[in-house]
Amino acid sequence: MNSFNRISSKLILLCACCAYCGIATAQDSGKSALEKAMNVPGAKVTLPVKVAKEPFDKEFVDEARENFSNFHMQMGGDHALYYNSHLTELIPAALASASGPVSVLERKPTPGLGSLTYTLGDGTDSQPLDDYVDADDTRLQGIMILHKGRVVYEVYPGISPEELHIWASVSKTAVGTLLTMLEAEGVVDTAKPITEYVPDLKGTAWDKVSVINAMNMQAGLDIAETEEASMNPRSVFQRVLASDFGVPNADGKQERTMDVLAEAVPLKGEEPGMASRYSSVITRTLVDVIEDATNRTFTSLFEERIWSKIGARSPAAINLTPEGAAIAYGLINSRLDDLARYALVFTPSWNVVSGEQVISPEVLEMMQTSGSREAYEKGDFPGHSWVKSSFAIEGMPIFNSRQWDAVWADGAMFKHGNLFQGIYVDPKRDVVGVYFSTSPITNVDVAPGYLREAAKLLAGE
Repeated sequence: MNSFNRISSKLILLCACCAYCGIATAQDSGKSALEKAMNVPGAKVTLPVKVAKEPFDKEFVDEARENFSNFHMQMGGDHALYYNSHLTELIPAALASASGPVSVLERKPTPGLGSLTYTLGDGTDSQPLDDYVDADDTRLQGIMILHKGRVVYEVYPGISPEELHIWASVSKTAVGTLLTMLEAEGVVDTAKPITEYVPDLKGTAWDKVSVINAMNMQAGLDIAETEEASMNPRSVFQRVLASDFGVPNADGKQERTMDVLAEAVPLKGEEPGMASRYSSVITRTLVDVIEDATNRTFTSLFEERIWSKIGARSPAAINLTPEGAAIAYGLINSRLDDLARYALVFTPSWNVVSGEQVISPEVLEMMQTSGSREAYEKGDFPGHSWVKSSFAIEGMPIFNSRQWDAVWADGAMFKHGNLFQGIYVDPKRDVVGVYFSTSPITNVDVAPGYLREAAKLLAGE
């Protein structure tokens, strides 16, 4: 994304309090924090992405572990190649178990798909898909495209197919999906305020934020992942992340997450529902809504309602706070083919991976239609660089909805993750696309455009 927050805000998570990792103290400016982060060993790209397909030597692993921090991971450098596939070694995780027989994904490559090009947001032509995937500077690690449940394109430039990899903010789709299911079943009333389900926040600005406002990133509170908030260790955003990871804030105080959330203040002149502004803090509260409404942990519900039903090859690992809360706003980890299986349940080919329709037509329609074009255009989503780079004006999404970053008029949906992870679901064309990357913050992600263009080509458009 075209500023630091829009490049990195999808996953400003790990040891988020800068005082903890020694990169930004209360006296450091955001600029100096970034400069320090870039000078840490392993922060820069010196290795080709293909090295991640083989085991790293112990010296490299020891150095990566020693330097592990939020800002360091966000640099997308050499050490991030290790972090993205080994996060459960660094942060505790709960497992959503896979159940039953593994669903079979038939391979039926589409000839010529690797030659696909499309018109970028600036009006120029992209390079062919194969060239984009193979380019070292892309830092793409794995990509799969499926049509009618069959794998038509699959390449692993920088990861073993068997490895788990971080979803980053693609994880948020699981939060939105579970909440939409609960709403359809009458368990959660999304018209009610967040505080109906998170009583610790009653009497605060959250009283005016409905669950649906939160699901659509329209809280109207000063918690968006702006550049200022991302680089300010005293912002509500950074303090929430610090408390979730059990580290002191910039003043050396260990805070309670709910106490920090309670300090969120309304944006001047903006009511909830007026504008869509990206915030992992919002998703943090939605996880609490799910757990309060069901009296279940997020991981156990995700396993029961989704992961156990898709014929996954491996468990999904969901990293946890020191208190055991699921960090479901960014830290779900799985194999790439299992992410593809998850994506398929949103399409007519759901029966390729499941014996039952996990996502009902009602739930899918709610996801495709709950956004507001006016709020989308007033907010920060259209300014994200992957949107501007991947799509010309006439091909832009019409809004965000229920934790998905982009929904098009034809019902296709996309969610982006930091360091360039992605999931594209196109029920009308029966196409899905997923990818993992470890991309430095200086890159621009145009993979979403390839996925949407491939869907049109596969559908004969």
